[in-house]
Amino acid sequence: MQPARRVIRSFAVRAAANIFIIIAALACAAQFSCNRKTPDRKDATSPRVASLVPSATDLIVGMGAGDHLVAVSNFEVDRLETRGLPRVGDFQEVDWEQLAVCRAEVMIVFMSEDRLPQGLRDRAQQMNLRLVNVRPETLADVFTELHKLGDVVHEPQKAAAAAMVVQGQLDSVKHRVAGRPTVSGLIVREADGSGFAGTQNFLDDLLNLAGGTNAVRAAGWPSLDAEMVQSLDPEVIFLLLPGASRQVIDDAQRLWASRPNLRAVRNGRVVLLTDSWVLQPGIHVGDLAERFAAALHPEAATRPTTLRGLQ
Repeated sequence: MQPARRVIRSFAVRAAANIFIIIAALACAAQFSCNRKTPDRKDATSPRVASLVPSATDLIVGMGAGDHLVAVSNFEVDRLETRGLPRVGDFQEVDWEQLAVCRAEVMIVFMSEDRLPQGLRDRAQQMNLRLVNVRPETLADVFTELHKLGDVVHEPQKAAAAAMVVQGQLDSVKHRVAGRPTVSGLIVREADGSGFAGTQNFLDDLLNLAGGTNAVRAAGWPSLDAEMVQSLDPEVIFLLLPGASRQVIDDAQRLWASRPNLRAVRNGRVVLLTDSWVLQPGIHVGDLAERFAAALHPEAATRPTTLRGLQ
């Protein structure tokens, strides 16, 4: 009987241990699942920043200060530096509960000062959350906001270093196209060919710096019909379709191929750019200037992919 009791006791101990291991594993899995859903960047560097502005996120990551980020916008692109961070809002609504979980100390927004809701100010104040309003609309604004954000995250040296690199890119592009005849360009920012970039914004600034001139003379982001586009008849058409799927690209090809009366279409100078940052006034403005210059003045740089090349 004594050996049998020892066997039973040993079996019971092993069973209890196995049950404990299973329970612990389930608890860890549940905790991991919770952390995946609402990650808490305990290792984030103070000040802890929630950026509801993708271009601001891009500038912060670009200067090498991404360790301050604890949450991002609903419209944030998929990138390694912010992957897994909770998305806490946009220009219409904010997930205050998630912000509290993230223990954010700064929230970055993009609004006109006179349109900043008092309720937003009050709620941020209640949570001891500093509101920082950025407005990177022109190329000059990109540098202004880069330095501002460097001060906000207490990394002014990193911001200054990033600004120097970007300015160097822009200066290089400007030097290469200096003295060349300007080329008329049309910047399309909607897949259906209805939305365009007019003047007084960073895309227009980059186009001019790269040796082009905007075929659209209206300010802002106008809509144009096919007849108006035909009357402009640009030499180069830029299709800025960040992250476009193959289907969207195919649709764009068909749309512009159906307009052979346009000089840019006839000459194979419809340029497709699908990088995630092509519509973003962020750290990649120098890269975008390079792309513009390559298409406007192919004799001075390598020409990017065109729709004709994709067919």
